[in-house]
Parts: sequence; structure tokens; C-alpha cells
Amino acid sequence: MTTQQPKSAPPEFIRLLKESLDRSGLTHCEVAGKIDISPAYLSRLLNGERGVPAIGIITRLEEVFDIQPRGRLFDAAGLHDSVLSNVLKKDNARVLLRSLAPLTGEEMAAVLNMAQLLAKKHSHEK
Repeated sequence: MTTQQPKSAPPEFIRLLKESLDRSGLTHCEVAGKIDISPAYLSRLLNGERGVPAIGIITRLEEVFDIQPRGRLFDAAGLHDSVLSNVLKKDNARVLLRSLAPLTGEEMAAVLNMAQLLAKKHSHEK
């Protein structure tokens, strides 16, 4: 009987996680304690011996390492964070995203600025 080897998390996820750990100056044990996982599990993630962790763990990793923009670690894992998942459920969200594809960097900045202004307006209404 053969044993199935666990699937490794995507290389980009592992790379970003390793870079974030190096930049943080924290030890494996400190990070593991902050995100409520074992140091052994973190080590296995970093060594490609574990698959993509649960969404809650990815969220805590982004918080501990202050990975910006938020959602970047989710992207590297091939997942959507809860904010993006909620946006994609809205009517015409995919149409909007596809319409952004041909825009230049400057045009994207203008769209982002307008979206932030609208979001701020709606956050004040609550």
C-alpha cells in the first residue's frame, strides 16, 4: 500500500511567506504563536510539505506579517479573500473587472481614486 504525499502549497505562496518571515524578524515559534498554529506546521508550510492552509490561517499570516496589499497571500495561494469573494458576488462585478484590463497604470490609478472616494462616502452613511 502506498501513502499519498501531501500536496505542496503553490511556489509563489511559499516564496511570499518566506520573504515575509525574513522581513519580519520574528522566529518561527513567535509567528506560530501569534497565528495559533504549531511551529512544526509552519515549518512544513515553508518547506513545501503542506498544502494551502485554511482561510483563517492565511488571514492571520497577512495580519502578522502586514502583507500589503491585503489579499496578496490569498492570490499567491490561488484563493480569494472574503472581501474579494463578496465583491465577485455583486451583479456586473466580473464585467467591471474585465473592463479594467486594457487600462494604463495612470487610468487604473484614477479608477482606484474614484472607487476609494465612493467607498468612503458609503462608509460614512452607516
